[in-house]
Amino acid sequence: MSASASAGGGRGPGGATWTVIGAGSILPRVGHGPAGYALRAGPGAPVTLFDCGPGTLRSLAGVGIGLDEVRRIVISHFHVDHWLDLFAVAFARRNPALASVPPLELVGPRGLERRLELGQGVFGPGVAFTETIVREVEPTTEISELQLDGLVLAHVHTMHTDTSLAWRATLPAGPSVTYTGDTREVDQVAELARDTDLFVAECSFPDEDGVPGHLTPSSAARLARAAGARRLLLTHFYPSLEPERARATAARTFTGPIDVACDGSVHPLR
Repeated sequence: MSASASAGGGRGPGGATWTVIGAGSILPRVGHGPAGYALRAGPGAPVTLFDCGPGTLRSLAGVGIGLDEVRRIVISHFHVDHWLDLFAVAFARRNPALASVPPLELVGPRGLERRLELGQGVFGPGVAFTETIVREVEPTTEISELQLDGLVLAHVHTMHTDTSLAWRATLPAGPSVTYTGDTREVDQVAELARDTDLFVAECSFPDEDGVPGHLTPSSAARLARAAGARRLLLTHFYPSLEPERARATAARTFTGPIDVACDGSVHPLR
């Protein structure tokens, strides 16, 4: 963890922060759980989650976020390490202790609502997404955006799967964060991230063991450089890649500040 990130909570303008809930992959690794991230515009502000992989619900308490604070969950794609805990969230929200929470908003690629219905068929009525607003977007290589309660959410297809998305969130006060989800090294992701304050890039494998559809330290750095990102945050590490090695490799290409994510790290938006 670099000096610009902390486990206790850095603060940007108005206290805007990006909190890492899961910085790893589906393979078990201490300190690096499956994908999950929390965006908060300021102290006490509602939370938007980006992805909700296995263990995200349990880990919220460890980063000081109550489930009653989560107003929106944004999904990048439908691989289980990025969204499976949506069903755990639905079950938890039916607990009487959360009877008065506001409706939950779910945003994701085309097919989200159908998958929620299929999940309910498997898990039963206990995971029914009642009091939930579902918004689906069409994955294309052209950047599109939604405006939701002052938060601007832009998205573009990453070519990782048929419907995978990268997301850019711009807060009312101005700072932005761009999250790649899982992606190939494609121009539209760099364009989505143009001049972003924080570029959160998956960094799955070492350069020499790259896997199609994922980034390596060098390809993540090339995207950050092409975007003119102010800061790069590497995340989504498989066990074969040591985060500090990833940082050193990326620094050969991207000359701005580079952080490496771990579960619980908090990154200010400034």
